[in-house]
Amino acid sequence: MLNLFEIMQNAQGGNAYQNLANQFGIGPDQAQRAVESLLPAFSMGLQQQTQTMEGWQNVLASLGQAQTSAQFFDSDGDGIPDHLENEGQNALGAMFGNPETTQAVAQQAAQFAGLPAQMMQQMLPVIASMVMGGLFKGAMNGGLGGLLGQIMQGGGTGGMGGMAGGMGGLGSILGSMFGQQAATPQQQAGNMMEQIIGGFFGGRAPQPQPDPQDPVAAGLDMLKGMFQTGQEVHTTQMDALSQIFQQVTRR
Repeated sequence: MLNLFEIMQNAQGGNAYQNLANQFGIGPDQAQRAVESLLPAFSMGLQQQTQTMEGWQNVLASLGQAQTSAQFFDSDGDGIPDHLENEGQNALGAMFGNPETTQAVAQQAAQFAGLPAQMMQQMLPVIASMVMGGLFKGAMNGGLGGLLGQIMQGGGTGGMGGMAGGMGGLGSILGSMFGQQAATPQQQAGNMMEQIIGGFFGGRAPQPQPDPQDPVAAGLDMLKGMFQTGQEVHTTQMDALSQIFQQVTRR
């Protein structure tokens, strides 16, 4: 199971740092520092999202729209595909929740990377897209392919709207998993995902809880493991990130 650091090491055939350097006119070492300064924020943001039902729904909805990001992850880095900016912003929204937090993360990361905050702000959606592309591939290979496929078919706009359309085709399967009859797509999106995520991660969930060996539950557990940074993070940086995310929770 890969972590975020390993995802970026493998991105674009192992050439992601060089490609980022070429794109933004900096050295490969600077590009690597930029990535490494952002990975702890990505990790903290994603792990914070797993604490709530809405957060997991947003992450899964973003992953369900990450096909272009997955192609970018596998590409040779020659140019940025169309709509990558949108997918990158969707990824940042799923990780951080709002533009203010994204901006604070960019400013904090710029200090550790030794790069201008404006450049870091421009790099953020590109790097986030690579990360989301790697997570998409991991999720597809880890038991969540069916769920993400349904979200993609829903053509959702993110959040519950996208989940409602995407979950419709899985209603009977999920209903049988939890001993319930199929409901409307909106009820399936709200109730069934609440049972999968809430039940598996200790939230509010009706009984019975999903079988730990269920592929969807196992896939979510695997995906959560991929949210780890995968490298040692300086205490000062972690303290700064904690302050940023604590401000979000107080809002």
